[in-house]
Amino acid sequence: MHAGWDPPYTDAEITPREALLNDLSLHSTRLEDDDTYNSFLQPPLVDYVETQKPRVLFVGHGETDNRAHSGRYDLALASAHEFDHFVAELWNTMQQMPECRGQTTFVITTDHGSGPEEWKEHGKDQKGSENIWLAVIGPDTPPLGQRSGVAPITQSQIAAPPVQGVLGTKQE
Repeated sequence: MHAGWDPPYTDAEITPREALLNDLSLHSTRLEDDDTYNSFLQPPLVDYVETQKPRVLFVGHGETDNRAHSGRYDLALASAHEFDHFVAELWNTMQQMPECRGQTTFVITTDHGSGPEEWKEHGKDQKGSENIWLAVIGPDTPPLGQRSGVAPITQSQIAAPPVQGVLGTKQE
């Protein structure tokens, strides 16, 4: 697990590249203390996947959310664009690994939505913040495209068994 701004590499012997990433983590000016920049999270993440070959992996890229909360819509969009790059890099890395190729499913979602007017905030008093989106790609997921008019889903169902009629599961 890696969270916050702690140096990502803790082994006694690290490469010059790893030492540089540790140094950047320690000495970069931070927007906030909780979440590191996605660009600092990605290299150790890819290294971990390549060396440890995990069967299950949870990644929380938080930069887009942080930029939105700070009111920087321009940076939120830029971070979203970079997030797309990071997802593609991770997907391509995993597809090059025999242990993962053709067996990996990505479930991509958000921790909350945002309201149309007060897009910087979320919570029970912010209309629209309860709405999240979900994208799934993998060998067992038919490419159905954008869906509407299906049973609503909640975050609590993301790691739960499939719900009939959701995400391309068999319709009765």
